[in-house]
Amino acid sequence: MKVLVYFPRKKVDVFFEGAMLEHQIKKACKAKGIAVSEKFSRDVDIANFINLGPGAVKVIHHAINESIPTLLWMFFANNDNHARIIAVKKDGRAYIPQAKLDIINMMDGVVVPTNEAKVILRRYRVKIPIFVINAGVNIQRLHDLEPNKRDIFRRYFRMNEDQKYTFSVMNVAAKAEIAELNLLAAAVPDYHFFAFISAGTSLVDRFKLSALNKQTEHNLTITQLVPEDVYRAGLIGASYFIDLGNEKMNIMSLYEPMYLKIPLIMQKDVVFNEIINEAGAFIVKDFSGAAYVMRNNIDASEKVTNAALYTEKVTEESFLESIVKLFLKINMR
Repeated sequence: MKVLVYFPRKKVDVFFEGAMLEHQIKKACKAKGIAVSEKFSRDVDIANFINLGPGAVKVIHHAINESIPTLLWMFFANNDNHARIIAVKKDGRAYIPQAKLDIINMMDGVVVPTNEAKVILRRYRVKIPIFVINAGVNIQRLHDLEPNKRDIFRRYFRMNEDQKYTFSVMNVAAKAEIAELNLLAAAVPDYHFFAFISAGTSLVDRFKLSALNKQTEHNLTITQLVPEDVYRAGLIGASYFIDLGNEKMNIMSLYEPMYLKIPLIMQKDVVFNEIINEAGAFIVKDFSGAAYVMRNNIDASEKVTNAALYTEKVTEESFLESIVKLFLKINMR
C-alpha cells in the first residue's frame, strides 16, 4: 500500500498543528511498512489531505479522476492557518464555506477526533462518511528539550525569572479570542499573556499582528510562531493554557498542556466533552470567569491530574494503530 499525505506549508510552521498531524500519519505508516508520498502519483492507494488550499483541491480532483480514495482530516489543526478549513462569521458562528463544502462532499471520507465533531459536520451539511479516531500526544518532543534550554523562552522574550505567564494558540483570524484575552490581561495585570498565532509570514499578516499588538494591553504579547525549542520551553513553564475562543478546540496543540499538567482555562463553547470537561479544566463563560480563577489562585491539582489521565489513556501508540486500521479498512473496499 502507498499513502499520500498532502500538506504544503510555510517553513515557520514545521512543528505546529498541521505539521504535527502530518508527522503522526507518516509515522503510523512507516511503522507498518506502508510507503508514504508527499506528491501525487497514480500508484497511490489512499490520498490524505490536511487542508483545502488551491494545491490540495487540484490534487483531490486528480485523485478522484483516478478513483483513488480521498480523506480529509478536520478538527485536529484549525489553529494552523495552513490547515484551517472551518471559518467563523462576524456573529461568532462557525461554518464551512460553500466552495470548500462542495469539495468535501466529493471526497470519500472525513477523519475527526470525536463523535461530537461528527455531529457538528453533519450540521454543516457534510454528507460523506465520517471516521472517528481519538488522537494522542507525542510526548517525546516534550521530553527531548535539553534541561539547559528550559529557560530559553524567558530569555527569548526577556522576562524575569519570577514573571508568571499564560500560553494561548490561535489562527490569524481569531479576533474575538484576542479581544477576550485582552480583557483578561487588563483584569489580571500581574500575569503576562502570550498569544501565538499561526502564519504571520506574509507582509499582510505581519502588518496585522503588529497592529494588533499595538492595540492590546502591555501585558499581552501577540506574536507569530516562535522556533520550536522556544515554543516547547514556553509551554512547559506556563502557569495556564487558555482558550477563550468560540470555535471547537483543535486538539493537536491541546494534548500537550494536558499531558504536562498545565491548568486549562477554556471557554465553554470550545470544549469537546469527550476529551475535556469541568473535571479536567476550568470551564468559563468569558474572560471574567478566567480572571476569577486566576485572581483567586483556585486549586487546579485535581483538574490537571484528570486531564493528564486522558493523555495516558488515549496514547500516541493507540492513535497510530487507529490510523493504520482505517487505511487498511479503506484499502480493502
